[in-house]
Amino acid sequence: MEIRQFRVVVRARDFDRSCRFYGETLALPRLQSWDREAGRGALFAAGTGAIEVLGRPHGLEAGREESFDYQGPQQKLTVVLTVTSAEKAYEDLIFRDRNIPGGLRPDPDGALVFETHDPDGVKIVFRQT
Repeated sequence: MEIRQFRVVVRARDFDRSCRFYGETLALPRLQSWDREAGRGALFAAGTGAIEVLGRPHGLEAGREESFDYQGPQQKLTVVLTVTSAEKAYEDLIFRDRNIPGGLRPDPDGALVFETHDPDGVKIVFRQT
């Protein structure tokens, strides 16, 4: 089996807000966008993988949709973005978004890390190699 790409799919409660977070706050390049009857979507490059943000199906923007509104255990998913310099990534990110809890710290393996959360509460960890 040959894996060509690893992708994390985020069903966003607020599509535009989530796209601003991944595209502007994290400054991930947007690879593509689409707007179909089944909903909007955007694909962001994240190293050798991708983060796909999906919006609600058209007609359900104001209503509840369990797959988009689920508030379940957010600790179940952590997106780890490996960077060459956690300090530089932290400086870049704190410039764009002051809401980064905890600051830089060593993880149990000794690597320098920091974390933030996307608008839906998904934990995003930046880890220095």
